[in-house]
Amino acid sequence: MPQRVEHATVMMLDSITEDDVGRKLRVAGRMLTYDPESAHVLLHDASSALLVDASLCIDLEAMHSVFDSSSDRSKNPNVDHGWALQRKSYVWVVGYLERADLPIPILPAYLPAPDINPSIFMRALIISPAKDLDVVRLHTALTAMGEVPPTPYPI
Repeated sequence: MPQRVEHATVMMLDSITEDDVGRKLRVAGRMLTYDPESAHVLLHDASSALLVDASLCIDLEAMHSVFDSSSDRSKNPNVDHGWALQRKSYVWVVGYLERADLPIPILPAYLPAPDINPSIFMRALIISPAKDLDVVRLHTALTAMGEVPPTPYPI
């Protein structure tokens, strides 16, 4: 009998709380920072941010081919690590929310400090570009479904 895949609940970053630890979530946010040494990503949306551990979904061989100017494409055409090169672009992240105290990355001086809960982070299983994401529409749809409390957007 085939295994059932656990669904991921779509949530906005500002609605994630410590009560969601252990749940599989799908979140979208603007990637503020990416540290290739620790594989940590800082996702941001409105005034909230979430630290993401991307180490499980990164293929180092494919990552090196992204940075290699001699190759026109990744060695594996099914792997897209272009998101790691595009700061401030929107990405979708699917993973499990966990509890741990990870260091918060240093943000550029021109950014206001977002609201980050340092005791929770997401262990990413998948990170993919969200090129045509309309955050206002997403928030409106989730509010209509009752997944998030109403918050005025954009903030």
